[in-house]
Amino acid sequence: MAAYNFLDSKDVNSIEAEITGDAFDFNPTLSNANSATLANSKYGDRHRFIAVAAKSWNYGANKEWTTTLSSFYELAKGGRFNYTYAGDINNDGSNLNDLIYIPTTSEIGQMDFSTATDAGNLENFINQDDYLKGRRGQYAERYGALTPWRGKMDVKFIQNLKIKDNNSLEFSIDILNFGNLLNSDWGLVQQPNAVQPIGVSIDAGGSPTYSFNSNLKETFVYNSTLISRWQMQFGLRYSF
Repeated sequence: MAAYNFLDSKDVNSIEAEITGDAFDFNPTLSNANSATLANSKYGDRHRFIAVAAKSWNYGANKEWTTTLSSFYELAKGGRFNYTYAGDINNDGSNLNDLIYIPTTSEIGQMDFSTATDAGNLENFINQDDYLKGRRGQYAERYGALTPWRGKMDVKFIQNLKIKDNNSLEFSIDILNFGNLLNSDWGLVQQPNAVQPIGVSIDAGGSPTYSFNSNLKETFVYNSTLISRWQMQFGLRYSF
Protein backbone atom coordinates (compact mmCIF):
# COMPACT_ATOMS: atom_id res chain seq x y z
CA MET A 1 0.00 0.00 0.00
CA ALA A 2 1.17 3.51 -0.76
CA ALA A 3 -0.53 6.86 -0.17
CA TYR A 4 0.05 10.61 -0.30
CA ASN A 5 -1.55 13.34 1.80
CA PHE A 6 -1.50 17.10 1.25
CA LEU A 7 -2.60 19.46 4.02
CA ASP A 8 -3.29 23.19 3.90
CA SER A 9 -4.72 24.01 7.31
CA LYS A 10 -5.48 27.40 8.84
CA ASP A 11 -6.82 28.56 12.19
CA VAL A 12 -6.98 31.67 14.35
CA ASN A 13 -4.96 30.23 17.24
CA SER A 14 -2.85 27.06 17.31
CA ILE A 15 -2.03 27.17 21.02
CA GLU A 16 -3.44 24.71 23.53
CA ALA A 17 -3.42 26.97 26.58
CA GLU A 18 -5.03 26.58 29.99
CA ILE A 19 -4.77 30.28 30.79
CA THR A 20 -5.35 33.30 28.58
CA GLY A 21 -1.87 34.67 29.29
CA ASP A 22 -0.25 31.68 27.56
CA ALA A 23 -2.63 31.94 24.61
CA PHE A 24 -1.64 35.59 24.25
CA ASP A 25 2.14 35.04 24.58
CA PHE A 26 2.33 32.12 22.19
CA ASN A 27 0.02 33.41 19.46
CA PRO A 28 2.42 35.09 16.99
CA THR A 29 1.02 38.24 15.47
CA LEU A 30 1.78 41.50 13.69
CA SER A 31 -0.72 43.52 15.67
CA ASN A 32 -3.14 42.55 18.42
CA ALA A 33 -2.85 38.96 19.66
CA ASN A 34 -6.46 39.15 20.83
CA SER A 35 -7.66 39.57 17.24
CA ALA A 36 -8.97 36.43 15.54
CA THR A 37 -6.66 36.48 12.52
CA LEU A 38 -6.76 33.50 10.15
CA ALA A 39 -3.27 32.13 9.43
CA ASN A 40 -1.34 28.88 9.00
CA SER A 41 -1.98 26.21 11.61
CA LYS A 42 1.11 24.73 13.27
CA TYR A 43 -0.40 21.23 13.29
CA GLY A 44 -0.01 18.56 10.63
CA ASP A 45 2.45 17.83 7.83
CA ARG A 46 1.99 19.68 4.55
CA HIS A 47 3.28 16.73 2.49
CA ARG A 48 3.24 13.11 3.64
CA PHE A 49 4.01 9.94 1.73
CA ILE A 50 3.52 6.55 3.37
CA ALA A 51 4.13 3.00 2.17
CA VAL A 52 3.41 -0.37 3.79
CA ALA A 53 4.70 -3.76 2.68
CA ALA A 54 4.11 -7.13 4.38
CA LYS A 55 4.74 -10.77 3.55
CA SER A 56 3.91 -14.01 5.43
CA TRP A 57 5.32 -17.51 4.93
CA ASN A 58 3.42 -20.59 6.13
CA TYR A 59 5.29 -23.85 6.58
CA GLY A 60 5.55 -26.93 8.79
CA ALA A 61 3.76 -30.26 8.55
CA ASN A 62 0.30 -28.68 8.33
CA LYS A 63 1.37 -25.16 7.41
CA GLU A 64 0.76 -24.16 11.01
CA TRP A 65 3.94 -22.15 11.52
CA THR A 66 4.01 -18.59 10.20
CA THR A 67 6.77 -16.06 9.71
CA THR A 68 5.71 -12.49 8.93
CA LEU A 69 7.90 -9.57 7.92
CA SER A 70 6.38 -6.11 7.51
CA SER A 71 7.58 -2.55 7.13
CA PHE A 72 6.17 0.98 7.29
CA TYR A 73 7.87 3.93 5.59
CA GLU A 74 7.07 7.62 5.99
CA LEU A 75 8.47 10.63 4.11
CA ALA A 76 7.05 13.94 5.26
CA LYS A 77 7.59 17.68 5.26
CA GLY A 78 5.94 19.74 7.96
CA GLY A 79 6.98 20.87 11.39
CA ARG A 80 5.69 24.42 10.97
CA PHE A 81 7.33 27.22 12.94
CA ASN A 82 7.66 30.99 12.82
CA TYR A 83 10.25 33.66 13.57
CA THR A 84 9.58 36.19 16.32
CA TYR A 85 11.65 38.91 17.95
CA ALA A 86 13.43 38.22 21.21
CA GLY A 87 11.90 41.35 22.69
CA ASP A 88 8.70 43.36 22.81
CA ILE A 89 8.93 45.56 19.74
CA ASN A 90 5.22 46.48 19.63
CA ASN A 91 4.93 47.12 23.40
CA ASP A 92 2.08 44.66 23.97
CA GLY A 93 3.67 43.19 27.10
CA SER A 94 4.99 39.97 25.51
CA ASN A 95 8.57 39.17 24.48
CA LEU A 96 7.48 36.08 22.54
CA ASN A 97 4.76 36.86 20.02
CA ASP A 98 6.03 39.61 17.68
CA LEU A 99 6.67 38.31 14.16
CA ILE A 100 9.90 39.64 12.68
CA TYR A 101 10.34 41.87 9.67
CA ILE A 102 12.93 40.42 7.26
CA PRO A 103 15.04 43.39 6.13
CA THR A 104 16.63 43.81 2.73
CA THR A 105 20.39 44.25 2.44
CA SER A 106 20.06 48.02 2.25
CA GLU A 107 17.68 48.10 5.23
CA ILE A 108 20.12 46.10 7.36
CA GLY A 109 22.67 48.85 6.71
CA GLN A 110 20.27 51.38 8.24
CA MET A 111 19.47 49.40 11.39
CA ASP A 112 21.07 50.14 14.76
CA PHE A 113 22.83 47.05 16.16
CA SER A 114 24.38 46.50 19.56
CA THR A 115 27.68 45.30 18.04
CA ALA A 116 29.42 46.07 14.75
CA THR A 117 29.38 42.47 13.51
CA ASP A 118 25.65 41.87 14.00
CA ALA A 119 24.61 43.34 10.64
CA GLY A 120 26.87 41.05 8.62
CA ASN A 121 25.94 37.98 10.65
CA LEU A 122 22.23 38.68 10.17
CA GLU A 123 22.75 39.14 6.43
CA ASN A 124 24.54 35.78 6.20
CA PHE A 125 21.85 34.03 8.24
CA ILE A 126 19.04 35.35 6.04
CA ASN A 127 20.84 34.31 2.85
CA GLN A 128 21.28 30.69 3.97
CA ASP A 129 17.61 30.38 5.00
CA ASP A 130 15.31 29.68 2.03
CA TYR A 131 12.20 30.98 3.80
CA LEU A 132 13.74 34.23 5.08
CA LYS A 133 15.56 34.86 1.80
CA GLY A 134 12.28 34.57 -0.09
CA ARG A 135 10.48 37.10 2.14
CA ARG A 136 12.98 39.95 2.30
CA GLY A 137 11.17 43.24 2.67
CA GLN A 138 8.17 41.49 4.24
CA TYR A 139 7.09 40.23 7.65
CA ALA A 140 7.41 36.58 8.59
CA GLU A 141 4.12 34.66 8.50
CA ARG A 142 2.62 32.92 11.46
CA TYR A 143 3.85 29.30 11.15
CA GLY A 144 4.89 30.04 7.58
CA ALA A 145 8.25 28.23 7.75
CA LEU A 146 8.66 24.47 7.36
CA THR A 147 11.32 22.08 8.64
CA PRO A 148 13.15 19.92 6.06
CA TRP A 149 11.93 16.58 4.74
CA ARG A 150 12.25 13.66 7.13
CA GLY A 151 12.11 9.95 6.37
CA LYS A 152 11.75 6.93 8.64
CA MET A 153 11.18 3.20 8.19
CA ASP A 154 9.91 0.81 10.88
CA VAL A 155 10.28 -2.96 10.55
CA LYS A 156 8.43 -5.77 12.36
CA PHE A 157 9.26 -9.48 12.48
CA ILE A 158 6.76 -12.04 13.85
CA GLN A 159 7.33 -15.75 14.34
CA ASN A 160 4.24 -17.77 15.23
CA LEU A 161 4.61 -21.39 16.38
CA LYS A 162 1.61 -23.68 16.70
CA ILE A 163 2.06 -25.92 19.73
CA LYS A 164 -1.12 -28.02 19.85
CA ASP A 165 -4.83 -27.55 19.32
CA ASN A 166 -5.46 -23.81 19.71
CA ASN A 167 -2.28 -23.10 21.64
CA SER A 168 0.43 -21.04 19.97
CA LEU A 169 3.55 -19.09 20.87
CA GLU A 170 4.39 -15.82 19.14
CA PHE A 171 7.74 -14.02 19.21
CA SER A 172 8.11 -10.54 17.71
CA ILE A 173 10.79 -7.93 17.10
CA ASP A 174 9.98 -4.27 16.37
CA ILE A 175 12.70 -1.98 15.07
CA LEU A 176 11.74 1.68 14.98
CA ASN A 177 13.73 3.95 12.62
CA PHE A 178 15.38 0.93 11.03
CA GLY A 179 17.44 3.09 8.65
CA ASN A 180 19.24 4.71 11.57
CA LEU A 181 20.29 1.24 12.73
CA LEU A 182 21.93 0.63 9.36
CA ASN A 183 23.50 4.07 9.01
CA SER A 184 23.77 6.75 11.70
CA ASP A 185 23.16 9.45 9.05
CA TRP A 186 19.74 8.05 8.09
CA GLY A 187 16.41 8.67 9.79
CA LEU A 188 17.48 11.95 11.37
CA VAL A 189 15.03 14.77 12.10
CA GLN A 190 16.02 18.42 11.85
CA GLN A 191 14.59 21.21 13.97
CA PRO A 192 15.00 25.02 14.04
CA ASN A 193 18.18 26.16 15.74
CA ALA A 194 16.54 29.38 16.94
CA VAL A 195 13.04 30.76 16.36
CA GLN A 196 13.94 34.16 17.86
CA PRO A 197 17.09 35.03 15.90
CA ILE A 198 16.81 38.81 16.27
CA GLY A 199 16.90 40.50 19.65
CA VAL A 200 15.41 43.97 20.08
CA SER A 201 15.24 46.56 22.85
CA ILE A 202 13.35 49.85 22.77
CA ASP A 203 14.76 53.00 24.36
CA ALA A 204 12.77 55.71 26.10
CA GLY A 205 12.26 57.53 22.82
CA GLY A 206 10.81 54.45 21.11
CA SER A 207 13.85 53.70 18.91
CA PRO A 208 14.83 50.02 18.54
CA THR A 209 18.33 48.57 18.92
CA TYR A 210 18.82 45.12 17.40
CA SER A 211 21.15 42.26 18.24
CA PHE A 212 22.06 38.98 16.58
CA ASN A 213 23.81 35.93 18.02
CA SER A 214 27.12 35.58 16.17
CA ASN A 215 27.11 31.81 16.86
CA LEU A 216 23.92 31.35 14.83
CA LYS A 217 25.09 30.19 11.40
CA GLU A 218 22.46 27.70 10.19
CA THR A 219 18.70 27.50 10.47
CA PHE A 220 18.44 23.82 11.34
CA VAL A 221 20.18 21.40 13.68
CA TYR A 222 19.64 17.67 14.14
CA ASN A 223 17.31 16.59 16.92
CA SER A 224 19.34 14.30 19.19
CA THR A 225 16.38 12.81 21.08
CA LEU A 226 14.80 9.39 20.46
CA ILE A 227 12.93 10.78 17.44
CA SER A 228 16.24 10.61 15.52
CA ARG A 229 17.46 7.29 16.97
CA TRP A 230 16.65 3.66 16.31
CA GLN A 231 14.87 1.65 18.96
CA MET A 232 14.18 -2.07 19.30
CA GLN A 233 11.58 -3.93 21.33
CA PHE A 234 10.84 -7.62 21.77
CA GLY A 235 7.52 -9.33 22.39
CA LEU A 236 6.44 -12.77 23.54
CA ARG A 237 2.82 -13.94 23.59
CA TYR A 238 1.28 -17.28 24.44
CA SER A 239 -2.24 -17.88 23.17
CA PHE A 240 -4.49 -20.69 24.42
